[in-house]
Amino acid sequence: FAFTLPSINREAPAQRFEWTVLPQGMKNSPTLCQLFVHNAFRLIRAAWPKAILYHYMDDILIAQERPFTEQQRQFLMHSLKQEGLIAPDKIQPTAPWNYLGWQITDSQIRPQKFTITTHICTLHDAQKLMGDLQWLRPIVGISNDDLNILRPLLRGVDPATPVALSPQQETALQRITE
Repeated sequence: FAFTLPSINREAPAQRFEWTVLPQGMKNSPTLCQLFVHNAFRLIRAAWPKAILYHYMDDILIAQERPFTEQQRQFLMHSLKQEGLIAPDKIQPTAPWNYLGWQITDSQIRPQKFTITTHICTLHDAQKLMGDLQWLRPIVGISNDDLNILRPLLRGVDPATPVALSPQQETALQRITE
């Protein structure tokens, strides 16, 4: 587990102390995550103050005006690996880049092509579906009402827990996928 030690008079970001995982559902988990990532970005921001660094959930986007050199890439990978924030299979050094449901090329930004699996058997299936719908929501205009009907599918802890759609949820899902 981890805890955060605030700075005196809040003159600097709070310092973090190591943990293995953030407990799901813990009220301050997003705050702890933001502090952890902020601390991990510290060296990168110092090296490239004009670079764009975005963090959302488990996605990180680091961009600058010119392409990264191999030396810069190695520095980034080393800095992020030290903090446990790197998944080598997720690194996208060249266009097109996929980020938060968008495909970014040198000249365009467009929605990624999504395949939505509507066959829901387990909690894990429901989690994947809701995650996909969250990404598509701003692009295709999925209403809060439709999502609210589906949210009860996410109850439970074990990803293998069986989940069944109610008739109302099936109708909402059908309306979304049309």
